[in-house]
Amino acid sequence: MTPIQTTDQLSSAAAFVAHEVERFPAEVTALPVAPDVTPAEIRAYLTERFSFADPKPLDAILADVAAMMRRWTLHATHPRYFGLFNPDVHEAGVWGDALAALYNPQVGGWWHAPAACEIERHTLHFFARAMRWDVDAMTAHFTSGGSEANHTAVLAAIALHHGGSLRDGLTKSGARPALYVSRESHHSFHKIARMSGLGDDAVRVVGVDSRWRIDLAALSAQIAADRAAGWQPMMLVGTAGTTAGGAIDPLPELAALARREGLWFHVDAAWGGSALVSPSLGVHLGGIELADSVTWDAHKWLSVPLGAGMFFSKHREPLRQMFDVDTGYVPAGVEGEDDLYRVSIQWSRRHIGLKVFCTIAALGADGLCRMIEHQAAMGDVLRAKLTERGWIVVNDSVLPLVCFTHPRIDDGSCSAGDLARRVCSAGRVWISEVRLTGKAPALRACITSYRSSEADVDALADELQRGITPEAIAAPARSSRSPTP
Repeated sequence: MTPIQTTDQLSSAAAFVAHEVERFPAEVTALPVAPDVTPAEIRAYLTERFSFADPKPLDAILADVAAMMRRWTLHATHPRYFGLFNPDVHEAGVWGDALAALYNPQVGGWWHAPAACEIERHTLHFFARAMRWDVDAMTAHFTSGGSEANHTAVLAAIALHHGGSLRDGLTKSGARPALYVSRESHHSFHKIARMSGLGDDAVRVVGVDSRWRIDLAALSAQIAADRAAGWQPMMLVGTAGTTAGGAIDPLPELAALARREGLWFHVDAAWGGSALVSPSLGVHLGGIELADSVTWDAHKWLSVPLGAGMFFSKHREPLRQMFDVDTGYVPAGVEGEDDLYRVSIQWSRRHIGLKVFCTIAALGADGLCRMIEHQAAMGDVLRAKLTERGWIVVNDSVLPLVCFTHPRIDDGSCSAGDLARRVCSAGRVWISEVRLTGKAPALRACITSYRSSEADVDALADELQRGITPEAIAAPARSSRSPTP
């Protein structure tokens, strides 16, 4: 018989979690940013502590989990984590996520979760208005992340351009759909092409200019050559904030080209889309209002817990064509309302949007804007401090992502990868190596925490400066089991 936790045990567990949410954001600053651990150590600990032979009190389980997470995690919520797009999280989003788990609404059907569906609709409309979209002439839903949102866009384009394949399959129809991305676009499109049955060759990778934006002339030439070779171009992807260097493709020009060529125009703004909540930064994403669909991840720059992707489309019918099913076991929907399981990839759907709703509500639009602009300002501070100390910034993004190198890297005295490992091994900051198209490997630092201050940026600059000295370069490599950047 399953043991029932007592009221005292449940209260103790709830108090522990509340206390952890309250104190961890301050206490994480005293922890190493990166862990020093092997898989064998963690596995031995789990084997010893959790055989699952007997039940354990919930508060004891949670205390053990918290100890492991504190000790054995690369702390992306640390203000000195300058890494990938896994940001520090606002506590409102943490509590919103907890409530979503508690009430556990199934958001796949409006009739099944009216409050949750309307909370998500209201939240998505806030972001759509930031893109200058007509909220009455669009559809949107939350996703597990940017990959699912991008996948949804590709499937919608297939439905629009190759509707017959939904019955007969692309193989039978003999179609050769092609989608166009830049060399700096997110690699999710390669996975998507395989999962969608298009194959790797359907992803037509176009070169970039000196600012790592898609090369418009090369793109036009590629489309023309592909048509002549029997391909059927169906989709063009512009990126608003590339992962490696923060480049923003020329969206208005891409939109115009897509119209001329009859292509679905998708903007992957998974990270950079959040610049739109700031009027001064959002102007750099002009043209996004012309897209047929947009990917935007709240969990990348809006300080909400993973995962919280968003997909926006101006076209409902291709989504219904692709995803609609008729069942004998799901009750009929509410007239005039889209049941999300009929217009999207997921069937059972978690209430993803609640943590986003709670964060926006707690900060307000102005607070959200200030948070984004603060991080952008810290990116500018980092650029200035690096330049003052003799480093060379190699990208020119308006977003808080800085790629840089040093004369001692350029002359071969040390490699960017070795320097990143040396800096990270001390545990005080975390950065990574980056390879931008046409450039030698460099270093990459992104302001991912709204708590990152000028003092944190100084700490990064100091660690870099120590790591690049001739003495540090000549010293034997430190023994560190920290993850390789």
